[in-house]
Amino acid sequence: MGGNHLSYPDPDLIDDRVRLRRWRYSDLACVEAAASDPQIPTGTTVPSPYTEDEGRAFIERQWSRNDDGGALALAVAVRDTDEAIGQVYLGLSGIRGECRLGYWLVPEMRRRGFGSHAIALAADWLLHSSEVYRLVAEVHPENTASRRLLGKCGFTEEGTLRSWLWIGDEPHDAVQYSLIRPDLEVAAD
Repeated sequence: MGGNHLSYPDPDLIDDRVRLRRWRYSDLACVEAAASDPQIPTGTTVPSPYTEDEGRAFIERQWSRNDDGGALALAVAVRDTDEAIGQVYLGLSGIRGECRLGYWLVPEMRRRGFGSHAIALAADWLLHSSEVYRLVAEVHPENTASRRLLGKCGFTEEGTLRSWLWIGDEPHDAVQYSLIRPDLEVAAD
């Protein structure tokens, strides 16, 4: 991985809780569970209502995000079972050295540590094995669980972006967070 190009990690990214890997058609149960959540489909391309054809199309869209090397959509899987439970999205922003982070977990797998492991694993890999220097995430101000998650992963709250997030057909404010390469060095000490 170099320049303004993201490549799938090889081998997969693995820690003691999660595996980050390419999506597979065998992950349709995860897409179906995500589609049943009231929030995930509003801010992503997860299909709602879900059909198997729409689920397959979702997985194919995740693969196509890397066609030009500008983004990666990685399935978050439980390490021991390889069952997909969510997604981490990394997309180059067009600003030198900056990448955007997106993520979701199916509802029944939240608050178990999988999200913090997935984000930390992706951030460490990205900031140490590419030219990306700054990873940013934008979160709805009322999404306290996501805000706590980013803080736990070492992200710094930078401020509010007015009318930044589109949820459905309406703009909403977002709180922006960032993690920069030196933050990882401080955390390692």
